[in-house]
Amino acid sequence: MTRLLPLSSLLLLALPALAQQPDTLSPRRVGVAATTDDLPIFQNTLSNDTLYHRVEGILIETIPLPSPFLPLQEQLRRVAGVQASPYSGAPGAQVAVRLRGAASLARNAQPLYVVDGVPVYQNMGESELQTTYGVQQVQVYGLNPLLNLPNEDVESVTVLRGAYETAAYGAQGQNGVISITTKLGRLNQAPQVRYSGYGGVQQVRRRYDLLNARQYAEFQNEAARNTGFPEPFSPIQVAGLGEGTDWQQEVLRVAALQEHHLSVSGGRPTTRYYVGADHLRQNGIVENSQLRRYALRANMQQQLTPRLTLDARAGASQSEARLPPESLTLNMLTAAPVFPARLPDGELNDNPRFGVNPLSQALRQTREPRQRQLLARLELRQQLGQHFTASLLGHAEWNHLLRTGFNRGSGVFADYEDRRNDLRQMRQLTYRTALDYSRTLAGRHALTAHLEVRHHNVQQYDSTDTRLSNNSGQSISYSVSQFNSNLLTATLQTGYTYADRYELQASLRRDGSSAFGTDQRWQWSPGAQLTWHAGQEAFLKDNSIVSQLDVRAGVGRTSNAGYLYGQNFFALFQTGAGGLGIQTLSILGVTTQQDAGLSVGLWDNKLMVEAGAYQRRTALSTIALFGRSDEAGTLRARGLELSLTGTWLSGPRWRAGTTLALAAQQSRYYGNVGWGNNNVQLTADGEPLATYRGLRYLGPDATGQPRYAGSTGASPEGTYENLGSGLPTRLLGFTQDLRYQRLRLQLQADGAFGHQVYSLAGRYLDDPAFYANGRRLLDRWTPANPNTDVPAAGAGLRSNSSYFLQSGNHVRLSSLQVSYELWKQAARSVSVWAGGQNLLVLTKYRGFDPSVSSAGADANQAGLDASAYPTARTLLLGVQGEF
Repeated sequence: MTRLLPLSSLLLLALPALAQQPDTLSPRRVGVAATTDDLPIFQNTLSNDTLYHRVEGILIETIPLPSPFLPLQEQLRRVAGVQASPYSGAPGAQVAVRLRGAASLARNAQPLYVVDGVPVYQNMGESELQTTYGVQQVQVYGLNPLLNLPNEDVESVTVLRGAYETAAYGAQGQNGVISITTKLGRLNQAPQVRYSGYGGVQQVRRRYDLLNARQYAEFQNEAARNTGFPEPFSPIQVAGLGEGTDWQQEVLRVAALQEHHLSVSGGRPTTRYYVGADHLRQNGIVENSQLRRYALRANMQQQLTPRLTLDARAGASQSEARLPPESLTLNMLTAAPVFPARLPDGELNDNPRFGVNPLSQALRQTREPRQRQLLARLELRQQLGQHFTASLLGHAEWNHLLRTGFNRGSGVFADYEDRRNDLRQMRQLTYRTALDYSRTLAGRHALTAHLEVRHHNVQQYDSTDTRLSNNSGQSISYSVSQFNSNLLTATLQTGYTYADRYELQASLRRDGSSAFGTDQRWQWSPGAQLTWHAGQEAFLKDNSIVSQLDVRAGVGRTSNAGYLYGQNFFALFQTGAGGLGIQTLSILGVTTQQDAGLSVGLWDNKLMVEAGAYQRRTALSTIALFGRSDEAGTLRARGLELSLTGTWLSGPRWRAGTTLALAAQQSRYYGNVGWGNNNVQLTADGEPLATYRGLRYLGPDATGQPRYAGSTGASPEGTYENLGSGLPTRLLGFTQDLRYQRLRLQLQADGAFGHQVYSLAGRYLDDPAFYANGRRLLDRWTPANPNTDVPAAGAGLRSNSSYFLQSGNHVRLSSLQVSYELWKQAARSVSVWAGGQNLLVLTKYRGFDPSVSSAGADANQAGLDASAYPTARTLLLGVQGEF
């Protein structure tokens, strides 16, 4: 039997095989306070996506997200089993989020984002993939859609990844769910004005270590001698060279950023409201790059009659960015240091023999996405008698994305101009009607039920306008595509609790989707969970040590049939007589998940322990033309999760709390299909996803040429083998909150282990056969230096060699914030703070950052660093005030 979990997870193996309930980025649950029939209708404001909380009657304390600047997705790393990898370090970059590893082979396998009870942001796909030396890199269509939600507007975030919780989302729940609730004021609260703002600087966290001009010229001469070519640099030229051009210094810069947020919230006996406005200005650390974001939000809840409540919420935003082309970073690293960036007169050096001038490329070639979004939600809730509540909801989402690409020629091509406009317009309309029932019989039998019907309609329009012009004239091309998608769902959820001790929850969802053929149109998604609230038993109820003990086991079925255009595709990289190409397949995955877990509260809940285990099986089918379905194997995953949350100081002066989240996980594919999207990775039968398939490098031979494992006279190239995976097998999250009187420290650290990263820059910089300039080449093989792992100058290495793989293990100080309360009077206060993001990364990886996902959210291409936009270190000063 294949062992899925590494030996280093023995600590977790010692825990019971049990799974977690939903985690929230707010403090832990404050306890089972009441069932919903004990709450006035106006106070029951939980959205329908959190039925689990309504059924169990759990109230969740909420606070603003700890970090005002760190993207929301990256703050999810504090939850056990969550991996968040930015596509790049560019301002506004999207983030690939994986909950409990990979459940899909789809090209854009993102979790479902739910805002105030409605699925949104489902057009998070990429426009196209750029292939460089057989490695794909996403050319991002738009910006991170969560720019629509400034962190200050978010009340709470809940991560749903358990078997029962995701089954309630049926054909949309395969990759897990991120549920976000926006802010509202409080009843009978006087108007409260809140301002939050900060400013700071960013700079590249680390730089590549490269050869200077003289070292570069000496290496090129040596490579030419070893391969029988003339030396490109004469002795006089070499003697006249010094440090040369530092292209990283030319292209990268220190960049300023600032954000301002102003809100007003409050309430009366029958009204709650919140209005917020936000503006973000961020200059990128690459020359000529920037991000601008404007956002507005207005939420209101009005009790129209004692039994009728109106809930209206709307948010609008516009995000604009100017970004360099995807190839700029690689050109910046590989450009020869022997040529100057500018001529003596200050003009850019665009001499044709020089090649690409990275500084000129940064200033003259841009991608300029402009993203406009609007979310509008209106819900009516009517209490019917004592036990029933009916609701009617309408929601609209509009997304308008326009990306302008501009390339102006230089030198002998100064008359050349290339302008491309990509337009994507998406409209989603959602209608939902629901009926809730809640009742307690004889004081011991608590019954709940929820029945709803939803309809999602999505219309998308895409167009591309390309114009090429020079002195000879102009060439214009134009293409248009559009589609209409519908999803109809019916869901029934029930719950029964006996004497607050034994609880059974069950759900059944029916999805009708137009995403696949008629044979795959309808799907059932059942789910169930059994919970024993052992802490309510007589033998534990007054225990001085164990204050809470819940034990749970659940099962659920989900799929990706309800995902929208682009989220069901597998992009297959192919080569042939016609060159390189991409074949796109529709892929259907049906997932069955089982999990079990426990929650233990010790010493009056000062220490909360949540431990769990899960196993997941996804049956894969490729959908061909005319709706034909072919079996394509299965994905199987297992994992263990542990969260420890402790309050170890609680007094009039000191308060301290710590959360530690650990996870061990792995996904494997079983089947007779080889899934390969690039030249370095291939997922085959019995292998983990994103497996690097290639030659194991053994070092140089006696002549300085590379050697590979399995190389013989009959097979001089070597034997292809599994070189590791790009998906981490172990995840770490750590948060610390420490207060002393008016001083407060908040810290988030996280880590990922057990995976490899393929660096495209390393493929160019460290290969002695290229015109390379990585300082690793200084340790190259020579007769005087035979004990090295770097081949001789001029010796070529295979691109799929383990020589280009590096360990992705790392621990990151993601966020640090120290604040001081200058003044406080009743509900009014003023605080100042200093902090930073991405301050420190402990890793052996030699690139900009080991946690990037250059191929986007494609789990089968995890671990690729295609020389993405560098990651920045951010230092900030801020102020917060409430009046």
